[in-house]
Amino acid sequence: MSTTADAANLQAPRAIAHARPLSVLLADDYEANRMMQKAQVEQLGYAVDAVANGEEVLRALQARFYDVVLLDIRMPVMNGLETARRIRARKGGSQPYIVAVTGVASSRDRMQISDAGIEAYIAKPVDLAELANALQQAWARKSGDDSTVVPGDAAADEPVELQLEQLRAKRGAAAEGLLRRVIPAYLRELPAREQGLREALAKRDIDKLAQLCHGLKGASRVVGAAALARECERLESGAYDGRLPSAAEIERLLDVAHRAAQELRRRLD
Repeated sequence: MSTTADAANLQAPRAIAHARPLSVLLADDYEANRMMQKAQVEQLGYAVDAVANGEEVLRALQARFYDVVLLDIRMPVMNGLETARRIRARKGGSQPYIVAVTGVASSRDRMQISDAGIEAYIAKPVDLAELANALQQAWARKSGDDSTVVPGDAAADEPVELQLEQLRAKRGAAAEGLLRRVIPAYLRELPAREQGLREALAKRDIDKLAQLCHGLKGASRVVGAAALARECERLESGAYDGRLPSAAEIERLLDVAHRAAQELRRRLD
């Protein structure tokens, strides 16, 4: 059910995949999930193989090297956490970038994910933008390149998700007038929030970063900036687990913030 617009929206991440290719292995015990995730990875332009459990992951890694492993956490035979621990325990050779794909991400889950040697996680159902970002971070880790990974103006071409219609449906007839007052206030505050994030990163103040991401996440949800809220939540969760975001991750968040602000202004007009 793809459209011409869908194809245009995928040009930017495909350009990234072409310039900085990765081999991907994904594991999920449900065939429908494997089919969907495999199609998403392929949509982004990456080569991908799929298996059904942790034991099959280990066998696949014995046969060849993969840059990225996308692991479902709750699988039979061998779950994702045990699989990650066994991958990290292997001696010699390069290590893949491991991303947990899970429907549950409580504080305890995030701690277990981190303790197992997993670098990142994305929630189910998998959002294509979050998947693209995780794969771009995998390249940054692999290459040691902490810069943004978007060639030319590709980032500006990515879609920005707003959920104004959903907000109107939830809040009723008063939503329209309320949003017209709240969105300008949100836009006025945004530059100071962005500056705060850059300063906190420069000082390596992980607690301040988590606090700023938490506040921007909530404010972004209020105005329907769903994609920005997800970026904030991802960095906030990592900070609470003790992981300082990279400069590339902060710039990615700020890029999404700028494009969300542009779309909010357009919608107001």
